[in-house]
Amino acid sequence: MSYNAGMNRYKLCIFDMDGLLIDTEIIYLKTALQCSQLYGYNVPEELIRSTMGNNSQETKNRYMRYLGDAFPYEEFMQKRSVLEREYIEKKSIQKKKGCDELLDFLDEKGIRKAIATSTKRRTADRFLAITGLTGRFDHIVYGDDLKESKPRPEIYLKAAAAFPYKKEEILAFEDSGNGILSAVAAGLKVVHIPDLANVPKEIKEKSLAVFDDLSQAVKLFED
Repeated sequence: MSYNAGMNRYKLCIFDMDGLLIDTEIIYLKTALQCSQLYGYNVPEELIRSTMGNNSQETKNRYMRYLGDAFPYEEFMQKRSVLEREYIEKKSIQKKKGCDELLDFLDEKGIRKAIATSTKRRTADRFLAITGLTGRFDHIVYGDDLKESKPRPEIYLKAAAAFPYKKEEILAFEDSGNGILSAVAAGLKVVHIPDLANVPKEIKEKSLAVFDDLSQAVKLFED
C-alpha cells in the first residue's frame, strides 16, 4: 500500500498518550468496571469505552447525560482512582507495543515529537515517569490546558502551534475515535493504532493509515 508520504514530508509527530503510547486504557476500563460492580453503581461498559480520549469535564458530561443528574460522579471517580492506584502499585504500567521502536526511529531521523493528551498534567507526568518516557518529547499539551475536549480540535491546534511547521508536515497518532476526529478537525493527517475504544468504520476511514502497533508506522517515513 502506498501512503504517498516520503520521509521528508513529516517534521513533527503528535501522539495521544493513553492507549497509544502507554497501556492505560485497559487500567481505566478494568478499574471503572470493578468500581461499578464493587459498589453497585451500574455503569455500563459501553459508557466507559465511549469516554476514552475525552478530558475529565467531557467524561463527566457524558456520564451525567447517560446516567442522570442523580449519579454520584465525583464519588465514583474517587473510588475508581483508589482502585487504579492499587492496580498500578501491583502491576505498574507498560508501554504499548512498538512505542520505543518508533520513538527511537524518529529521534534518529530528527523528527520532532509532541504529546496531546486529555489526561491532567499531574497524572500524565506520573504515567510518563513510570514508563520511562519523561523527557522524550519536545512539547506536551495536557487536559488541564484545554477549554474544549476531543473530538474538538483545540488540543491538536495547541500542540501544532508550539512548532514552526505547516499542517502537512505534521502527523498525528491516535487510538480513539474522539482523537481521530480531533486531529482531522485540526487539519492534520492521523494514523490510527486501535486499542480498546470502539471506533466506528466511518471514523476509521478518516485515517491516513491503520496499523496494529506503532513500530509499523515507520514505513510512512520511508521514501
